[in-house]
Amino acid sequence: MHLVRLYTGVRAMPLHHVVLISFKPEATDEQRQEIYDRYQTMDTDCGGQEAGILFWKVEHNLDLRKGVHLVESAIFTDNDALQAFRQHPAHTALTRVLSQIADWQVGDFNFSEQGETGENV
Repeated sequence: MHLVRLYTGVRAMPLHHVVLISFKPEATDEQRQEIYDRYQTMDTDCGGQEAGILFWKVEHNLDLRKGVHLVESAIFTDNDALQAFRQHPAHTALTRVLSQIADWQVGDFNFSEQGETGENV
């Protein structure tokens, strides 16, 4: 499945961006909720589809065994769109607050030009 083609009709190599957020023990329930709430509109706050953000979802992790509380999953048109997002003032303001009460891990990868069964898409 080629998500960029599905959502925009553009044939480009989309980039999947995943962030696993672990709140520090001292983070209050109010702080955790504020971060969650701010994440819900971060895609539109940073320009939405016009800025190359094709998909955006941040939710509470269903599996807390490893201490990951929130999972961010996003799809960008390309690495340039991701880098613009990272530098956007709304995103940098959120990460400044987040860095005081949480740690996170990031994973980024490009979707393959081959489908799940190996055929070219």
